[in-house]
Order: sequence, then C-alpha cells, then structure tokens
Amino acid sequence: MEQLQLRLLCRLDGPSVVPPTSINACTSYREAVRLCWQLRRVRNMTQARLAEEAGLYAPHVTCYLHDGERQRDLPGQAVARFEMACGNTAITQWMALQAKLTVLEEIQAERAAA
Repeated sequence: MEQLQLRLLCRLDGPSVVPPTSINACTSYREAVRLCWQLRRVRNMTQARLAEEAGLYAPHVTCYLHDGERQRDLPGQAVARFEMACGNTAITQWMALQAKLTVLEEIQAERAAA
C-alpha cells in the first residue's frame, strides 16, 4: 500500500510561499504576476472569478496576465487581494527579491524603529 505525502509545513491561514527557484526565474513584475496566476490553488478558477474574488475589473485582469501591445500592470494596492485569491505570494516574494530584502532584515528594521 502506498502512503500519500502531505505537505505539513504550508500556511493554512493565508497564501502559500512559492519556492525561491520559481521566483528567481522571473525577470519582470509581469512574470511574477503570471507565476502567481499559474500556481493558483484552485486549478479551474477563471480570470473572471479571480477578478470577482480580488475586487478587480475583469477586462483589466486579462491585461495583467497577457503580454501584448496594450500592457497594463497590476496596481500595487491590488497585489494582496490578487495573491489571496490565487493562494500564493509570488508577487510579494519577487518584489522582496528585487529590493534584496530578507525577512530577517525586515524584522530587524522594525525593531530598530520601535
């Protein structure tokens, strides 16, 4: 009898963390947004459903995920809602990587400010 492997160290209260190798492969903000969408928890979620759950305008969601002449970037204030709907933090992780910020440095900065 085969045993199922369960990922016990995942977050249940929020979006999951994406492996660093996937984040390192992204070369732009748009690629990070697309990665977040590709790794969504609900595999059969449509872009219209994503727009509804994240509180976004549905035609704009198509622009966020498409590489074409009419590019439109996901607004910064919508990143958390987008990630929550998709179930992972790929965009936030990519932005932290670009800023060369680690979680430890962030905690140290908060403590120094207090």
